[in-house]
Amino acid sequence: MISRTTAYRATVALIWALALWHSWTSRGLFVDGANFLVHVVRQEDFFDFYDPRRYAMVAGQIPIMIAVTLGNTDLQLLSRLLSLGLFGLPTLFYTLALQRAKDDPVLLAIVIAAIGLVFMTTSFFIVGEYNTLYAVVILMGVRLATADRLTIPDGVVLALLALLAIRIYETMIYLGPLLCLIILWKVWRAPSRPVVATLLYFLAAVFAIRAMTVAIYSVIHPHQPAHLEEVWLWAINFWQNLQFDLALCATVVVVAWALVRPADLARNRPYAWAAVFLALLALSPLLALTDGLVRPLAKSQYVARTVSGLIIATMILVCVAWRAMPAVRLPAFEVLRRPDAAGRFLSFSFVMLVAGLPADLQLTQSWVGYLDAIRTSVASRGGVIPVEDTPLARPPYSLFVEDWVLTTQSVVLRGKPSDGVLAPPRAYMGQWVPFPPEELPNMGRFRWRD
Repeated sequence: MISRTTAYRATVALIWALALWHSWTSRGLFVDGANFLVHVVRQEDFFDFYDPRRYAMVAGQIPIMIAVTLGNTDLQLLSRLLSLGLFGLPTLFYTLALQRAKDDPVLLAIVIAAIGLVFMTTSFFIVGEYNTLYAVVILMGVRLATADRLTIPDGVVLALLALLAIRIYETMIYLGPLLCLIILWKVWRAPSRPVVATLLYFLAAVFAIRAMTVAIYSVIHPHQPAHLEEVWLWAINFWQNLQFDLALCATVVVVAWALVRPADLARNRPYAWAAVFLALLALSPLLALTDGLVRPLAKSQYVARTVSGLIIATMILVCVAWRAMPAVRLPAFEVLRRPDAAGRFLSFSFVMLVAGLPADLQLTQSWVGYLDAIRTSVASRGGVIPVEDTPLARPPYSLFVEDWVLTTQSVVLRGKPSDGVLAPPRAYMGQWVPFPPEELPNMGRFRWRD
């Protein structure tokens, strides 16, 4: 079994190593990210077009805006800095949650499970603000769970996090009220209520409700009504994300076992069955050697983001209930009080995190090849290049192609004005794109420099 210290340090080292590697490989350019980059460098200002998500957008663009303000014009470096901002933000919040939970093996296991089950399996689309929101919510849940009394530092942190959550993502429509109720419950149960600390807790509760109202408004008045309808339809297709499915199946095995036969949490049997799914997760990159679509797919990660919010909500409830003992005396909790059972639970969460690494690394390496293919294609000839005439029309590169943003990605990777630009697939022509390939945006002095 892994120790608390080892699990904590290894997880922090791992998620930051991945954040840096993903930034170096410019994974932030996936889908909407390339469009973000073009707008930032053209206007040399933050690109925060959607008010209900403004805070996450602005925070994630701080590194690239610093470089642009200082006069950097290298699109390769700027794409890495955009990626660093997008990956660094949730990674920072998960790190703070790990630090707060490191002395409690069960809480630490839940935070690691959140990273392995949700963040690792849905963050290829890192430009999605849900990545930051779920990390913020986990951090708030852990701080609330571990707050034995009302203190000013906790109150300040909770209020600031709740303020940030006001404009991040629509799932605050239910996460906001949940956090508000937990905050009020903590105030009600507190042995004493210092005035300043209590006011800060109440302020955090107000911000959480405000986040809910912003989320409701964004659903009633969406930026793109058709896109909102697609999101609801995609929500039921979370099963298309193979990495998420396998990690979720392993988690369900352990949770179901804990509810039916909690005493077995002190034995290896439930974890041995769950390990079957984790082994499949670790081996899943081998499916890329086949011609089928049953494999880890970057675009499939997007469809699991909605159900992931429900999982995060469940996790923070479990965190609070766990630390509310002996007020909550579930049989599974009683077993997990034993060091051996808690150690097994922590080891399972850490193994799940590690089992997701091969698929993440394989997808990232394939993404590097995808960007290289675009770079080679646009440098090989001028003018408008039909994507069908390039390697991007064939697997594995075609699995990363999002028709509407393909031209934008090729503009970002142009090294000189004479380089070509990719046109969307012929079947997509006539549908919406940020700009047609015949009318390229003026990128000024900004160029991709190898």
